[in-house]
Amino acid sequence: MSVYEIEMALLRRFGQLEIRKKSLKKRFPLLKLPKIVLLECIENLDVLEIILFSLLSKRAKTIAKLICWSPLDIRLKFNETPRICLEFPTDPDRKWIIDYKTNEKSSHYVFEASRSRVCRRFVPKDNGNATEDSKQMIEHICELFRSPIREVQIAEQSLIEWIINYQHEIRYVYINNNVITSIETLDGILKNLKVTECFHLGSIKTDETIQIMEPIPSRSIIVWSSHWITLPSILNGNNSVIRLFGSKLTPKDIKTILKEWQKGTKLQHLEFLGINISTTLYPNRCAYEVLKDLNLTESDDNDGRPRTVKFHDEWIYQVPQGHRILNLVRSDGMIGSVFYDYVGKDGGMNNILFNLQVWRRQA
Repeated sequence: MSVYEIEMALLRRFGQLEIRKKSLKKRFPLLKLPKIVLLECIENLDVLEIILFSLLSKRAKTIAKLICWSPLDIRLKFNETPRICLEFPTDPDRKWIIDYKTNEKSSHYVFEASRSRVCRRFVPKDNGNATEDSKQMIEHICELFRSPIREVQIAEQSLIEWIINYQHEIRYVYINNNVITSIETLDGILKNLKVTECFHLGSIKTDETIQIMEPIPSRSIIVWSSHWITLPSILNGNNSVIRLFGSKLTPKDIKTILKEWQKGTKLQHLEFLGINISTTLYPNRCAYEVLKDLNLTESDDNDGRPRTVKFHDEWIYQVPQGHRILNLVRSDGMIGSVFYDYVGKDGGMNNILFNLQVWRRQA
């Protein structure tokens, strides 16, 4: 955005566009105010107004940075175009959004409100490169509010290198389907990007023979087309939540996971495991192969098993009900409740989802 476009957006926001048409002598020189007066003015702006003001000039940015703003949650999301979502953790019902849309001829504000939530949206003029504009904007916001990016949704490969170089540690990362097209890109993400809370990876367009032996270092991992994740990758990890879809693991591998968990030497932080596999075995036969020779006890609905699992800070998962539940008990008193679902057939193969919920009976 040019300075002129920013100024026009601010003037429209305050309903002062007519002032812009006056001669220079009659216009009020905001940036020439004494610093202390200007700081008081800026403190009363909302988040979007602060951002737009700081983009007017280097001096405006310097002045805006003098104020000690509260930490800001910063998220970069993608649908068809980028969207920067902002909120204060102490005020989750108030949001600000910078929404990059195609074919926008001019910048404008949109105000949305409901009984409990208020959202102010700023739509910048389309300059033909929304992705690059959004990256520059989010870097500016991080610097201005002294806050890191909390969440990024990666919709194209150019964002991978950018986020690794700009902020290699982040709480939430979501990578869309078919963004990763090579083992080199996948390896670079796993080695250079530290995702502390939730790593959500869509389908990848790579050779299905590739395998990763190292664990994925994130509290929660959700992976589609997870054919590349191996048994050692799971057993050697410290994940709390693991959900794998399209896995190439075998019933024997899942049995090994259950055995190692019960021994207490592996998967010590596990809270929930869900693995979707494809097999030629019928569901009951597959379940038998997984569960045979394990020291299991029948569960009932009144044993105190929690009905929810915290997948991450912002997702409380409702555990499916109505299944036959079998329990594994570990020497430290932790209980692993095992249940499975028959998902359906695909290309002659049976899709079966095995789940392990870890919990402790309350005294």
